[in-house]
Amino acid sequence: MLLLFKKNICTFKTRFIISVLFMICVLSASAKMTSDSFNTKSGTIITFEQFDDKYYETLQYLKFADRLISGYLNSSAVKQNYICQIFVVNKKVKGEIDIVKTSDNVNIYVNKNFRTAKNKFHIVTRMIDAMLLAKTGFKPNESNFSLPQWLIVGIYGKLELRFFSHSILPVNYCPGLKALCQSEKLPDFRIAVSSALSPEKDGTAYLLYQEFCRFILLEIKRLSSRTDNPIADLIFLTARKKYSNNEIFDYTIARVIIKNYDKMHRNSNKRYNPNSKNDAEKVQDWFRKVAGKRLINRNSPLQTKFFEKRFQRFRKFTCVNKVKGKSTGQMTRDITKINEIYDEYGMSEGFSEMLSKKFIELDALNSACQPLSIRYIEELRRILSQFEDVSSVIIKVRIKKLLVKLKQVLEKQQKMEDYLRKIEYTTVAPGKIYRNELIENKRLKKHFCPNINNYLDKVEKSFLKD
Repeated sequence: MLLLFKKNICTFKTRFIISVLFMICVLSASAKMTSDSFNTKSGTIITFEQFDDKYYETLQYLKFADRLISGYLNSSAVKQNYICQIFVVNKKVKGEIDIVKTSDNVNIYVNKNFRTAKNKFHIVTRMIDAMLLAKTGFKPNESNFSLPQWLIVGIYGKLELRFFSHSILPVNYCPGLKALCQSEKLPDFRIAVSSALSPEKDGTAYLLYQEFCRFILLEIKRLSSRTDNPIADLIFLTARKKYSNNEIFDYTIARVIIKNYDKMHRNSNKRYNPNSKNDAEKVQDWFRKVAGKRLINRNSPLQTKFFEKRFQRFRKFTCVNKVKGKSTGQMTRDITKINEIYDEYGMSEGFSEMLSKKFIELDALNSACQPLSIRYIEELRRILSQFEDVSSVIIKVRIKKLLVKLKQVLEKQQKMEDYLRKIEYTTVAPGKIYRNELIENKRLKKHFCPNINNYLDKVEKSFLKD
């Protein structure tokens, strides 16, 4: 009996201890869930006047915004900063967002429904601007200078993508910019950066601008380091108000782009001449190449018609024959007659140089083509590398056979694209397909005078009759 009693006592003690520990954990978790204030790793304090599970998404939104901004400003040059405290209140906020500077803090007040407000863009971009300034040591209320719009919109666009995107495939995260890239009609980098668009004034054009800003900000961050951060430097130089916007851009963003561009070409070509292009050409060429690399790849390939266009350009082979460094002749042939060039010049310096360039073009096509075409592009590269081992006549025959197969594959791919597009058009509501066009039409009506509207109505009627 005594042993049984002692055993029951031990069991009771064990259960009691477990129960106490469980209650402590529950109370701790409960206290955490009902807490009104949350601290981020960078020191920002997010305070809710009344927090419950309805505002969990808002909390994540603000924490992600803080993490983004802190990541872009990760620089040893930042010696001073003001602690940001964001207050999410139930009542209406003066001006929809109120920014108050105290001795050591920057307090930002927003309404609990700011993420669904009609003027959301104004609220969030002002919050981003204030946090960028505070985290680099400037008082938002006393700063009589404006940060570049592309920097603020880039961060805003990243937030929108993270919390409001409905895309299934994350690889095509800039559909508008990709469309411009594959059609080889990318905008001028300097003009795009110096532009300042907003959704209220610029409608659908703003969506493309937002993609551009988001994309460029991400690429600039890739080129940044703690000891060389062009984004932080840009804010510091803007605050000094001694330089023009173009000069600030040249000293910060353009500087790291050109540095990366020269390094990239020097690694691939030891005889690279950094003076062969001016700074503006280098920046634009960098933009074109990095956009092609990020936006067009195996996971997000070129449309068939654009691939065919680039392949037709690839088919033109131009060889400049060189003897002792001097040009002695030039031949241009289609890929099906490349054997004529080889029969004329053999594996000369010029022919070898031409093949090297064409292999680079083939590799670019290989990384951007549809899955059905990959094996034929790889096979074409293998055939072109056999000139010293196989008869040029045999190479010519093999190339012609391969091009016939590739043409059949491309026709099949085009039919598949047309079929999928037809399915999309028949399963998606027209209002959703033409959503941007409808919104733009509604926006423009506010700015068009009656005479212009009447004229457009007449044109539309005549068009429909035809």
